[in-house]
Amino acid sequence: MSVLPFPQEISTLLVDDEDIAIHRLKRALAVYPEFKIVGEVKDGKSAVEFINHYRPDLVFLDIQMPGFNGFEVLNHLEYMPLIVFVTAYEHYAVQAFEKNSLDYLLKPVEEERLRLTINRIMERRGINDGGILLKIQRLIEGHKTDDRISTIPVKLGNRINLVAVGDIYFFEAKDKYVCLHTKDEEKLVDYSLSYLQERLPPEFIRVHRSFIVNKLKIKELHKYFKGTYLLVMEDSKNSKIKSAYSYSESIRARLLLP
Repeated sequence: MSVLPFPQEISTLLVDDEDIAIHRLKRALAVYPEFKIVGEVKDGKSAVEFINHYRPDLVFLDIQMPGFNGFEVLNHLEYMPLIVFVTAYEHYAVQAFEKNSLDYLLKPVEEERLRLTINRIMERRGINDGGILLKIQRLIEGHKTDDRISTIPVKLGNRINLVAVGDIYFFEAKDKYVCLHTKDEEKLVDYSLSYLQERLPPEFIRVHRSFIVNKLKIKELHKYFKGTYLLVMEDSKNSKIKSAYSYSESIRARLLLP
């Protein structure tokens, strides 16, 4: 049951290019019946079209997306709803508030942190308070973490194994889950690809909305359809991964391809 009764429904749009992130946020918001989810979109251009046409009260907006990123979305709006940026990277927070967003959430979203955001939405609906930027800057200072990770925790019953990122060949999003692939094994992890993308070492490259690959573990690379690529990995299965066109420019730059 929600502890924040409100006399009017708040129409809410979820914007994220990862199914798992949207699923988790929907599940977290389910305990707040005041928030009526009126749409889910997975890229910046679709977000602009939806917001300008349907005018939702509130938008949970991912920052790293194909096409327009979260900040570019704001620059194309004819109507400005309340904005909560959702990001895997803390340094975006200050820029988010310079864009007059209401709040920001770090991935993976925690229930207690979401509760604070819900409180701010209820308290600040229709209010523009510049003092919130200072509060968020202090919050960031109190929660600084090392940007790069060297191990990934994997739960095995009551145990947690730490998998070295150097042993990981690629990450794959499957429905509502993310898996890491080593040479011979596949293991579930409790992090979204966006969260991992911002914290993995530079040898990891996003090649598709469902795949992040370790470029040091690529066996072969083949040109594919309309500027995309087929990557053959060095794992025991010689896994084949097709890149997406929206990531082609980044792949060429990161792999020094002509």
